[in-house]
Amino acid sequence: MSRPLLPRLHLGEIHEQPWCPAPIRDGATGCLNILATAARQYDRVQPLLAAALAHSRARRIVDLCSGGGGPWPRLAPRLADQVDEILLTDRYPSAQAQVVAQRSPTLRAWPHAVDAARVPPQLTGFRTLFTAFHHFAPRQARALLQDAVDQGQGIALFEQTRRSPLALLVMLSLPWIALLAVPLIRPWRAAHLFWTYLIPAIPLVLLVDGIVSCLRTYSEDELAALIRSLEPPPGTAKRAPYHWTVGRLPSPLSPLGVTYAIGYPLSSVESEDGSPTEPRVARTT
Repeated sequence: MSRPLLPRLHLGEIHEQPWCPAPIRDGATGCLNILATAARQYDRVQPLLAAALAHSRARRIVDLCSGGGGPWPRLAPRLADQVDEILLTDRYPSAQAQVVAQRSPTLRAWPHAVDAARVPPQLTGFRTLFTAFHHFAPRQARALLQDAVDQGQGIALFEQTRRSPLALLVMLSLPWIALLAVPLIRPWRAAHLFWTYLIPAIPLVLLVDGIVSCLRTYSEDELAALIRSLEPPPGTAKRAPYHWTVGRLPSPLSPLGVTYAIGYPLSSVESEDGSPTEPRVARTT
């Protein structure tokens, strides 16, 4: 497995700051949602996600850090036979997620703020994150994974960014994409046009945050190390048996591919052979 060419730098992204105006944040995430759908960025994760759902027997997905809905307009119909509900959650719930949820019978936008590292116990279901795990520093990232294990929930994270010079070059296209995508964002807001064509704050935020996202993205080896560091759930003598896979997939229209980590608890039948206390991490390409 190749190592990243650039060191990981945990810098701050503009759109995730509390002081970032909502129209700019929503405009930036709206552009990324349109890009994820139009470019089919996550089409090839569907078989992996479907297999993990089948093993975990979960009928609900709890999508964390959803922004405006991410790739779910394309993915939700492909998982309709396996999933009764896909819950879109975020620390800053957006109107865009509400609009996206209205387009599918399985999508639902959760109106309350959700901390991805402390998911409310009532929000049970297989957890997903799309291009969001890099937002978390190592301690927070570990806490996010640990919370899923402690609550016995499956989890899958997918990253479209990568720590490489090529990835940084790809991010230079984001401001130009914003000029085309902003008028397509729903719900339509005049503020989105203002912060794009009169004062180009949304294109600038996409450029800066895109570069920062690449520099914050975890490599496959770093994801595996985080998984190995997980502790047993409270009140248990050893770590609950989980099946983990870490790897990369190609992306139809992107040279960067998709980095992923997927974990789900093994059933009592699957773990009868004396599963090791260490997570089983299989790397695929």
